[in-house]
Amino acid sequence: MAVAPDVKSYLDKSGVSYEAVSHPQVFSCVEEAKALGIGADEITKNLIIKIKDRHAFAVLSGAHRLDVHKLRDLLGKRARLELEEEMPTDFPKYEVGAVPPLGELFGNPVYVDKRLLDHETIIFVAGTHTDSIKMKTQDFVNLVKADIVDLAEE
Repeated sequence: MAVAPDVKSYLDKSGVSYEAVSHPQVFSCVEEAKALGIGADEITKNLIIKIKDRHAFAVLSGAHRLDVHKLRDLLGKRARLELEEEMPTDFPKYEVGAVPPLGELFGNPVYVDKRLLDHETIIFVAGTHTDSIKMKTQDFVNLVKADIVDLAEE
């Protein structure tokens, strides 16, 4: 497979420097880190948050877990994780579990856990379970106009 065409187009038009990374098929950020020979903290965990009929993205290091209480304090009590069975309807262009955290592409806000900024580069899914994008963390934050917040469990 390859990077989803709209993801590639979006990144190319943005002018941001990035690298497309292919790897064996994986279904978690921990598996992806192992396949690429890097730590899980360099891979992003991209969570789609549903708030009534809207979406948002929560982006954390693959080595951390989402603190649901912090999420709800930030986005309200109705905020919840998108169910896998909702993804084909809400994000039909992408494989389930491989929706890229490019909120601008979908008109959705992006919330990045502050711990992710400890890393110079990050890797995130690119629409398939065999392709990812590597870029400078700060470039990603700027690209998606992310809010930097505290989302991870201590």
